[in-house]
Amino acid sequence: MPRTSDINKQIKDERKQSILVASIPLFALYNEKVSVDMICEKAKCSHGLLYHYFRDANNVLFNIRKTDAYLNLKAELLDIVDNDSAIDSVYQIVRHVNDCVEKAKNEDYGLLYLVINEEEKTSFKNSLIGYVKKGQVQNQIVAGKPENIVSVFINQINGVLLKKLLQKSYKVEIPPVDNIMQIFIKKTVR
Repeated sequence: MPRTSDINKQIKDERKQSILVASIPLFALYNEKVSVDMICEKAKCSHGLLYHYFRDANNVLFNIRKTDAYLNLKAELLDIVDNDSAIDSVYQIVRHVNDCVEKAKNEDYGLLYLVINEEEKTSFKNSLIGYVKKGQVQNQIVAGKPENIVSVFINQINGVLLKKLLQKSYKVEIPPVDNIMQIFIKKTVR
């Protein structure tokens, strides 16, 4: 019995999705150095199949950033209640990121890495920088360049995520929220 157009569409969607899923850890680990060869090897597909769905490796990353999984995770990380107190908003963000890391499954670590390190205007990083600036005005967050303060936090999270991506057996241990908050909290001298 020949396959129906619905079955053919389902097969094509599954193939395309398998290439995207296989590519996520590659982009987390190697960024723009990911090649079509690397993707094909990881996805166990031919170059012809990859080129059937995508123009090049950058187009694969572009399509990853359009997936529901990516967009939902991004929305989840950006969906922070804007408190009057910036330090409370930062605390909420740090706690939420910790929760995401702790509940992530193996394939989610790369996706979380990509979302946290995205350079778009409406990114997690820029949102957090905005809260740090607000907290500095409110005299709650340590002085310094907000981008540098946020980088310390993001680099700490990246270390955990990359360790997990490289060593599947690694037990994810992320510092407690109160310890991470020491990056942000302005200390008062008595």
